[in-house]
Parts: sequence; structure tokens; C-alpha cells
Amino acid sequence: MTDEYAEARRADNALDEDGADDMAFRKLIYGFAGDDIDPSECGPVEAAERAVDRVNDLEDENEELRQRVVELRDQIDKMNRAAEFYQDVARKTAAKRDRQAAVVLKHAANVTNGVGRQEYDAGRIVDVLEAADEDIHRTNTYAVMKKAEELVDDSDRCRFQKEPRSSSKNSRLIVKSPTELPETLAGVRIHEGVLSE
Repeated sequence: MTDEYAEARRADNALDEDGADDMAFRKLIYGFAGDDIDPSECGPVEAAERAVDRVNDLEDENEELRQRVVELRDQIDKMNRAAEFYQDVARKTAAKRDRQAAVVLKHAANVTNGVGRQEYDAGRIVDVLEAADEDIHRTNTYAVMKKAEELVDDSDRCRFQKEPRSSSKNSRLIVKSPTELPETLAGVRIHEGVLSE
């Protein structure tokens, strides 16, 4: 087993008490003063002053680093709270969009069932959502149509058909055989009247 202090122990045994004290003091002072201090050019008193200054500087730096760590932790906490808030908003927005899309699909099932059609072609989603008392801005209707397509997850049965701006047709949601849609989507019963829950 190696003993890193064996040499120091031999010096303790070889020197008298004053010699050992002097050597220990010098090792301690020059050690704290730092590696850039040359004992042949710097006496023990100067080395002691340099050591004290170095220790003070290190304490100041340590305190600054502690403060910086506290500040960084505060920033991380704020960022985590903001991330949680935005994730919550994103979840609520996604759930709302799912619900709006399901309301549109419910309307498609209701309309086609009532008139015996096999296809629903919705170009005015806003009208459907307003009738169902769903708050949506007209600029979000495409997102609702896309979400309806995602909910059904069968492009043969339900697809969002985007038309170019130059087209005379509106972009629309086409639902084939809406009466065959699942009973419930996004918590909305599809095969009931559009305004009933």
C-alpha cells in the first residue's frame, strides 16, 4: 500500500520539533501562496501575505460563483415554469382543436344522415363551429379540417382538400360515409345532433 505522506512522516521523525514546525509552516505558506511563488525569491512573510491574498481572492470568487449558481437556478426555475405553462397551453389548444374537429365530423354525420347523402363536403367550417358554439377564428379553419383528417386517420374516408388561392373552389373537408365514422372521437359523440352533447 502506498502512503503519499511517508516522506512527510520521515521528515517529522528526522527533524527536531522546531525544524519540523519551520518546515511545516513553509510548506503550508508556500502551498497556499500558489505555484507561481519561488521560495528562493520570496521570503515566508511575503509568501504568507500572498497566501492570505490568494485565499481572500478565492473566497470572493467562490462567493461570486455561489451567487451565479443561485441566479442560474432561478433562471432555470423560471424557464421550467414557462415551459410547463406553454406545454399546458399546447395541450389545451390541441384538445380544443381535437374537439372542434370532432364537432365538424359530428355535423357531417348528422347532415348526411338527415338527407341520405354518402358524402359531406364542408367549405364553411366556421359556420359549423359557430352553430355548435365553438369559438374559432376563420384563419384556424384549415387547422380544424386537417385535425379532422388526422382524427379519422383514413384518407379514403376523410380528407382535407387544399385548393390553391387561384382556384374557384374553396379548400374543404370531404367526408365519405360519415355515418360509418366511429361512435366517439375526442370525447365527442359523433352520431348525435351537432348541437347536442
